[in-house]
Amino acid sequence: MNAILDWVHETRAIPDAGLDVTREATEETRAALAEALNIDVCKRLVARYTIKPFESGRFELHGEAVMTAQQICVVTLAPLERVYRVRLDLAYWPPELLGDGPGADIDSLADDPEPIEDGRLDVGRVVFEELSSAIDPFPRSDGATFEWKNEAPARDNPFAALEKLKRRSD
Repeated sequence: MNAILDWVHETRAIPDAGLDVTREATEETRAALAEALNIDVCKRLVARYTIKPFESGRFELHGEAVMTAQQICVVTLAPLERVYRVRLDLAYWPPELLGDGPGADIDSLADDPEPIEDGRLDVGRVVFEELSSAIDPFPRSDGATFEWKNEAPARDNPFAALEKLKRRSD
């Protein structure tokens, strides 16, 4: 899979004291994000996070990603601007500690740890996944309401003729 956010960290480049990171998406990356996330424009995306090494080759990442997006209101069809914030609180584990294989940690400290793949932490993929789940697929401007108008023609009741016959016989 070709990653839109190619924000990867080599584990061997992360110091014992940890690593503070600020990443901002380029114009080209924002355009690709807008298309992938099905929004009109990704005006800005900034991620700030800290990566710290943990025991047994594990790493913890804590931070936040903030995206400013332009979307179209589903009621008024006017452009509107939304800011999406996602928390980044996750752990990265070596593959041998995940799953059911030998050495797997049954009593894990993390809810759902991410795998360390080829000695790298793929932060961009996680940021993309978190943003894609946070985006409102049907954005609505503040105060915009939709009122349904039933414009279908009134149909005659198919039993109306029977009702008339019943009344005549009484």
